[in-house]
Amino acid sequence: MFGFSKPSYLGIDFGTSSIKAVELTEKDGAVQLLNYGQVSLAQLENGVTGSGRSYDEEVGLYLRALLEKLKPKTHSAFVAMPAFIGLISLIELPEMEEHELEEAVQFEAHRYIPSSLEDIALSWEVVGTRKATDGSGPKLEILVVAALKKEVERYRGYVMAAGLKMDFLELETFSLVRSIVGHETGLVLVIDIGSRATNLVLAENGIVRVSRNLDAGGKDVTRTLAEGLDITPDRAESLKKSGKDFLNQPESALVFPVLDMISNEAKRMLDSYKAKYPDAECRQVILSGGTAYFVGLTDYYTRQLGIPVAIGNPWQRIQHTPKQKEQIESLGTSFSVALGLALSGLDVKKEEQKKEGSSLKKFLNKKL
Repeated sequence: MFGFSKPSYLGIDFGTSSIKAVELTEKDGAVQLLNYGQVSLAQLENGVTGSGRSYDEEVGLYLRALLEKLKPKTHSAFVAMPAFIGLISLIELPEMEEHELEEAVQFEAHRYIPSSLEDIALSWEVVGTRKATDGSGPKLEILVVAALKKEVERYRGYVMAAGLKMDFLELETFSLVRSIVGHETGLVLVIDIGSRATNLVLAENGIVRVSRNLDAGGKDVTRTLAEGLDITPDRAESLKKSGKDFLNQPESALVFPVLDMISNEAKRMLDSYKAKYPDAECRQVILSGGTAYFVGLTDYYTRQLGIPVAIGNPWQRIQHTPKQKEQIESLGTSFSVALGLALSGLDVKKEEQKKEGSSLKKFLNKKL
């Protein structure tokens, strides 16, 4: 009767090879998919830009073209930038007052960050406590996230130039865990193999604990196929998606160094975490990114790591129409980050409603 409409939440993922966007809303307690889309940045990756335009100007144009196609219902966005742009570190400090903690975190962060703190956008959160092995008392476990301020402003510029307000900006690591892991309990390793980079994330009870980035990804798998079979990169890319198992068949003579490099880094992460937390047991490895669907990879990594490996399902919390189902299945994990961003908007809304409900209850009790 009053023309109220449900709020929607737009997640925009600035990847190295594409920009992806997802718009979600909530109805009767269920998260619903409103819209999604992507635009390729392949030409920019290959160094092709418009006459006289900079890379950043081109990205802005691509984003505007995507939004014109999507026509989102909201004018604000939740945004992610690639994990390799920032730094995530889990540090430990003695228990102290909050006002002391702020200063201590900045001092400690300076050890991990090569730039001046004046040039850094820094955020942190206490994620747990741990008993010190030297008997010095409990230690606060603090997750520190940092990125150059100029990078933050760069992504804000993309969004503002497209006529949107940026509600918040985060590293894709957190968006990825939000959609792939959600609120699952236990220790999980997420391996997100992108086009040019791979992000490995250890998350416990849905909270990021350790993150590593490798400068290698799906393009390196394509290159191995092209060189090993003496075919063109385009043909190799098609073959990669053909359903043939190049990893587990005895007759296959191909070796994929990048996949072994990723599994070796995963082993180092797990061993290091186990040494620090002897009771920790990683119960599953979850694959994400386009290369997650390289046939045989789940079996290959299960053997390599000795832990069950599965492909993630970022759509698990999303209600969609039968018409959307086939398209969603074909997209797989490629929209994990954009989905995680839009879901963060819903989570923020719920937290605000809790606070409002609590404040209202206190107000009413006082009045009564």
